[in-house]
Amino acid sequence: MRPIQLESQVGPDGVLQLAVPIGTSEANRRVMITIEQSSRDFEQQTSAAGQHASLYGSCVGLGLEEPPDLPLPPLRVE
Repeated sequence: MRPIQLESQVGPDGVLQLAVPIGTSEANRRVMITIEQSSRDFEQQTSAAGQHASLYGSCVGLGLEEPPDLPLPPLRVE
C-alpha cells in the first residue's frame, strides 16, 4: 500500500470527516492514519491576519474606551 496524502478541514463542530479512496485491492487490511496540522495553517498564523487575531483582546485591562459612532448623513430617497 502506498502513502496517500489528503487535505481536509475540520468542521465548525470540531469533527474531521474523511472519505479515503483506498481501492478494493487493499480491502480488509489494517491502516494507520496520522493527523498533522497543515503548513497552510502555520503560514496563516504567521501572516498579518494571524498576528492580528493573536493580539485581539490584549488591551482589555488598559482602560481604553471606544469613541462614539460618528453621525451618519441623512439617507436620500429618490
